Amino acid sequence: MSIEWAAGLFEGEGYIRKFSPLKHDYAVHIKMTDLDILERFEEMFGGTIKRRPLTAPHHKPIWDWRLGTKAKVKNFLLLMLPHFGYRRTYLAQNLLDAMDAC
Repeated sequence: MSIEWAAGLFEGEGYIRKFSPLKHDYAVHIKMTDLDILERFEEMFGGTIKRRPLTAPHHKPIWDWRLGTKAKVKNFLLLMLPHFGYRRTYLAQNLLDAMDAC
């Protein structure tokens, strides 16, 4: 898989998160029902995959890939940044700026 593939997947399915303005906790996530896709993502970038609780018995399992250390999040975003669209670039750059300010 290529960086461009990963950036496209993250652009569509992923999200960037700063947990608290007072804490320096950062993470990037992708939640989806396709475990095999997340396993490929995990092979490329590390992180962890966890199964989320079902919200209804007839729903498919939802899997959550997460990268949650400051250094790994920063490296991931720097790799992805050239391939993101405008909105995701804006969010990623804001988080990178916040990380650098800490």
